Amino acid sequence: MSIRLIAGDVETTGVSPTDKVVEIAWIELNEDFNIIDSQRSLINPEMSIPAGSSAVHGITNSHVADSPTIAEFMADNPIDGDALLIAHNAAFDARYFNPWVPDLVGTICTMKMAREVYPDADNHKMQTLKFHLGLEADVAHHEAHTAMGDVKVLIELLRRISADTGWTWVEMFQFCNTPRVVTKMPFGKHKGKTLRDLPRSYIKWLLELDNLDADLRHSLQQL
Repeated sequence: MSIRLIAGDVETTGVSPTDKVVEIAWIELNEDFNIIDSQRSLINPEMSIPAGSSAVHGITNSHVADSPTIAEFMADNPIDGDALLIAHNAAFDARYFNPWVPDLVGTICTMKMAREVYPDADNHKMQTLKFHLGLEADVAHHEAHTAMGDVKVLIELLRRISADTGWTWVEMFQFCNTPRVVTKMPFGKHKGKTLRDLPRSYIKWLLELDNLDADLRHSLQQL
């Protein structure tokens, strides 16, 4: 069975399930992680972009006023056939790709892999890993902090993980979709603390997050 490998990223109006896409980008890869094709567009979210979100990605209402809606863009640029989404914090991006990729068979999460392969990184945000690992993504100045700029860094991170582990995309998929027991908090103000030692109020707050890592959520729920 042929699987399309789609390395993707979105910028949005916020992080809740009701928020909308304001920019989408993806690069299709072959099984050796070489580039086949790419697509990118600003997206009209059909709602006002909050100032706090614009402060994160730099996209304002005026930037997207004449842009296609996500439905219009995906109709013109469909991702047909069985596809696998590769993303950093894949659970978040999959939420926005899912409605438009009818045959999405799963995800590969570079954040989950990086936490396992590079435990000594200051944190596992993609930009931190870029400098921690000395990744040299070919990102033009105007692409910095855009969805396409992030996808280019994502691909370099993917290739680095593959080089350091020897994993193929199939092994990456297996790793990312095998439940893993988390014993220590991987991020935030309690980073490094054993989950059992976390304040109950903090655990409750974590479990209310929509985009919490599935392994961390499962491990917290077992406490």
